[in-house]
Amino acid sequence: MVWQRGKKLFGDRYIIENILGEGGMGITYLAKKQSGELRVIKTLREDILEHPAWKPYENKILQDFRDEAVRLAVCRHPHIVEIKTIFDQENLPCMAMEYIEGTDLGKYLRRMGVLSEAEALLYIHQIGDALEVIHRRGLLHRDIKPGNIIIRQGKSEAVLIDFGIAREFIPNEVQKHTVYRTPGFAPPEQYQISALRGEFIDVYALAATLYTIITGIIPPAAEDRGKNTLLKPPQDLNPHISDRTNQAIMRGMALNSKYRPQSVQEWLQLLEKPTHENKILATVPPTQIVTSPRPSLLLYRWKCVNTLEADTSMVHAVTISPDGKIFASGSDKTIKLWDLESGKQLRQLGGWFSSHSGIVDSLAFSGDGEVIVSGSWDETIKLWSVSTGRQIRTLKGHNSSVNTLAFSPDNQLLASGSLDCTIKLWHIITGREVGNLTGHSASINAVAWSPDGQFLASASADCTIKIWQATGREIHTLYGHSLFVNSIAYSQDGTMLVSGSSDNTIKVWQASTGEEIRTLKGHSNAVWTVALSPDRQFIVSGSWDKTIKIWLLSTGKEICTLKGHSNYVRSVDISHNGQTLVSGSDDYTIKIWQQH
Repeated sequence: MVWQRGKKLFGDRYIIENILGEGGMGITYLAKKQSGELRVIKTLREDILEHPAWKPYENKILQDFRDEAVRLAVCRHPHIVEIKTIFDQENLPCMAMEYIEGTDLGKYLRRMGVLSEAEALLYIHQIGDALEVIHRRGLLHRDIKPGNIIIRQGKSEAVLIDFGIAREFIPNEVQKHTVYRTPGFAPPEQYQISALRGEFIDVYALAATLYTIITGIIPPAAEDRGKNTLLKPPQDLNPHISDRTNQAIMRGMALNSKYRPQSVQEWLQLLEKPTHENKILATVPPTQIVTSPRPSLLLYRWKCVNTLEADTSMVHAVTISPDGKIFASGSDKTIKLWDLESGKQLRQLGGWFSSHSGIVDSLAFSGDGEVIVSGSWDETIKLWSVSTGRQIRTLKGHNSSVNTLAFSPDNQLLASGSLDCTIKLWHIITGREVGNLTGHSASINAVAWSPDGQFLASASADCTIKIWQATGREIHTLYGHSLFVNSIAYSQDGTMLVSGSSDNTIKVWQASTGEEIRTLKGHSNAVWTVALSPDRQFIVSGSWDKTIKIWLLSTGKEICTLKGHSNYVRSVDISHNGQTLVSGSDDYTIKIWQQH
């Protein structure tokens, strides 16, 4: 039996829209909540359970599905599809998962052609990080391939989906394997009825996925390779691939599992370029820094003075008030105000009816510090009174998530950027939309006003930066980044712009002409957030390599690296006196750093 459109599930909480796909044992549906939010519902195929060959194993199949759903539900990670609810419907176990707007990596590859090495490694590192979480929970995915990786629309974020043949594993023990596998990505062990299970199974598939997306060719099946079919080195198919990546892929796809890296972490390390600096960083304890040996730069020593727990949610946004006394954080659907000096939580904004219904992804204080504004994946913007915590108003107009917000210097206008590719200007007093800026072809990830309020800069997933007059007229488009531009900031005098990108670089631009001044390299993963010190002395960058780096603006020299976060750094902000940093991370913590 297949559920038809309009079928209500789980006490009318979900309504079936259509079938998304069918696999060997399961079937997935697109469903809608009463609130209008979309969900993916996965369950078992009833015709399989009723088949004579499977009927004797029905109870075990049902229990395995439920057990795996529970185990996956605790595998919380930004690059793993999130399970929202587990329930039974008509004796069939079901799991409701987030609906990811985007396209799978296989389709993306067909549209884009061969991916650059930098972009390919970005996605592979993200999925590798996700697999480490899965493996720590005692699970193997066993079906990693481009078709099971979704690229979120307008974002440089890959998400691992389809755990239909995921199984528990006990390291170095022989266990039975199911017959389901994907040729080209499944290692030889999955062709055997019984074999050792270990992380090396997913290592092979992850390496094969990297092989595919940087060559455009699916590698030969392991079964055929065992019969003397040659695996061509990826560098033979794409001469632009580095020796390091070429060798890592061949190691990861070794037919004999003993010759593969035994963990995903070990394999990912083969992809990282060893440098003298990396060796130094590896010896430094968490929350400490690495400083340049040059004496003139020793004043830029920083230390972590406080670590705050943000409940059980990733911290998407942090921002410090203009007077430097408090700061705000956004995580999950909540906004919290904190005392900057003590780290004490002052209040949480929003009650049962006034809170956002989606993740809070952006925050900004007004110039006088009296108002804070929040943007959410629920497509709304909310203005709040800092002194009372009460909601002032809700702005609606975007038709997708709100990624970024910025008050104009005179506090008259608010700029908002969205996944819907538009920038909107709002009149603060009335809440009216007074401008709609179009021109970017992908998500708007960041906006920033020039200090004089005459210009607005926007950074986009279309890899460009645009500069607009306050009237909404586009005057410059800045090209140079090779991947999504995630963050942007003006210098205090308005002469320079700084941008951070998923191509792992930071660029400094001449604001008046759009001319690129220099490129800063040092991060090993996407640069997600940048900020400039008020005195124009240094740039702060936060990255998905889990570090924060501080650079001299005048020379572009990296002067120190702050370590301590155990997951992606999503947001950083600098106090007005330039003495304090606040950082928010996917590790569910906020860290406060100070110069000393």
